[in-house]
Amino acid sequence: MIGGAALAMTFPAASKERLMPDNIATLRKVISSWHEADVEGVLSCLHEDITWNNSGGLKPPIQGKAQMRKTLEAMKGRLKNNRWRLFDVAAVGDTVWMEGVDEFDTMDGTRVAIPYCGILDYEGGVIRHWREYFEGRLQEEQVAGKGVRDTVDAMLARPAV
Repeated sequence: MIGGAALAMTFPAASKERLMPDNIATLRKVISSWHEADVEGVLSCLHEDITWNNSGGLKPPIQGKAQMRKTLEAMKGRLKNNRWRLFDVAAVGDTVWMEGVDEFDTMDGTRVAIPYCGILDYEGGVIRHWREYFEGRLQEEQVAGKGVRDTVDAMLARPAV
């Protein structure tokens, strides 16, 4: 605990935001851009050779900015809004770990809320590899109109960071 006390003494007035690594700030820019349905804003935070495993291995990864742009534009066209948020986030070196929820309403008003964990690897200050892990059956159920389970809502009933 001496190390923790020394850290507290070294940064007594430091806020969480001031100590936040730049890679987490980049992630927050991705999230705020996506909240605005700003595909170009998201892409500005990604490496030209981005690899996005967004299905937990169920489908092949999305490769490169061109395919990413096409995917994001298609997603944007299916969403009325989105409330993507993080519950926990940590960074070490060029890697960021996140736990959150991808929550949105489809164009027909169906609410979808998918808890997930993700890992981002950065190269040159932008995201090079993006891996997400979630339960795909929940998404299928919700998109089919079965609603968000109470157990999922309970997981999501906590403050975002």
